[in-house]
Amino acid sequence: MKHRSRSRKIVLPTVRPTLLFGIIAILFSSAFSPAVVKADPPSGNWQEVFKDDFEGTSLDPLKWSTCYWWAWGSGCTNGGAQEIQWFQPDEVLVENGILRLRVQKRSVKAYDAGRMQTFKYTSGMVSSHNKYAFQYGYVETRAKVPKGKGLWPTFWLSAEDRSWPPEINIVEFAGTNMQKFLMVLHYINAKGKPAYSALYWGNTDFSQDYHTYAVLWEPDKIIWYVDGVERRRYSIMANIRQVPMYVLATLAVGPVWANSPPDASTPFPSYFDIDYIKVWQRH
Repeated sequence: MKHRSRSRKIVLPTVRPTLLFGIIAILFSSAFSPAVVKADPPSGNWQEVFKDDFEGTSLDPLKWSTCYWWAWGSGCTNGGAQEIQWFQPDEVLVENGILRLRVQKRSVKAYDAGRMQTFKYTSGMVSSHNKYAFQYGYVETRAKVPKGKGLWPTFWLSAEDRSWPPEINIVEFAGTNMQKFLMVLHYINAKGKPAYSALYWGNTDFSQDYHTYAVLWEPDKIIWYVDGVERRRYSIMANIRQVPMYVLATLAVGPVWANSPPDASTPFPSYFDIDYIKVWQRH
């Protein structure tokens, strides 16, 4: 879903099988409690090992970068994922204890994929690559997602060694459909090819308030949580790769995954608001 790896000047081929072939393996779920809670890890002996409550007035540069690892210069995008925005540091705001990833309709010219291009949108992202990565644990955010045609907010994990897969999409929304989102694992299958397992879930408008989104990642399972309640479990151990992963929150703009580009109905600016990002590990 949200694969982002490529070299500086070469755009990788798209790595979204769901975009090319349709989301044919997605399952549906029902019964959602809309209660907004501050969740914690499931029962067990846990130690908090990473936390950002986004206090102060600026992003902590010891914890976060504002572009992908391959970025050079003043911004970045991922054409391999069919993003059409240009990520910029000034679209990453810290206000009143909230990280705000802002997207605007703003034209900018930038050198990308070996040529000068014009991007019609700018947006914000954060990534902990080269600053913080972990292997196994419980990672959680409390966030409010924006609603708008073409908008693509995602909270996810990617491999610190820059390989792909693995990738864990903890929560991934598409455009105007804010009642359902994807929980995805990307992995290498028995034939050595990239594959994925996805669950499309939910039946409330998540853009109306804050919710907690989390993943428990262990050697033999991955469990997704929404507002502290387990919503998905994956336990095919052979497909759970054992490498450290870093944390990303991105507000991209995408014409395919989000069904179409933004139009006159898309509100600008829009914000992906994040109360905190935390990681716990077992003692």
